[in-house]
Amino acid sequence: MSALLAGDEFARPVTMTTRPPRPGEVDGVHYVFASSEAFEAAIRSGELVEHAEVHDRLYGTPRSQLRAALGSGRDVLLQVDVQGAIAIREAIAEARLLFIAPESLDQIEQRLRERGTDPAEIARRLASARAELEQQAAFDAVIVNVEGDLDVTVARVRAWVAGERARPGRRAVEV
Repeated sequence: MSALLAGDEFARPVTMTTRPPRPGEVDGVHYVFASSEAFEAAIRSGELVEHAEVHDRLYGTPRSQLRAALGSGRDVLLQVDVQGAIAIREAIAEARLLFIAPESLDQIEQRLRERGTDPAEIARRLASARAELEQQAAFDAVIVNVEGDLDVTVARVRAWVAGERARPGRRAVEV
């Protein structure tokens, strides 16, 4: 996601979450960090286009963030889990869903270990990854994240987006 967003080609709405910030994360830049109460209020008010509980934390896409990203005139990328993607599809029929799959679960485990994630959390996240991999058919396309060659994966995503942009009958999205 960082590589795709490094240029000016894509826009990304800032996701709201109830998880605490990691070192170096800035509120409103990396995430909108919210209390559980504020997050629940955003759900009740309809401010979130989608929301889901992931690993005991709440995540959601604020409608205002999505509108701002769409208003930029750039293609919009949302980084959501399977639950969030399905909710986006229900809320925005025109949305196109791309599943980025790992080459293996070992790839996910290695990344979690490199982050210093505790073993119980690693086991829980791997179980979630297995369940999500089973839902790939709900997406418009699947791209495998080539381990050790980020440039290949980024190029594949860019090519897929370009193809979707050129698709006949493409309509503007409203939220």
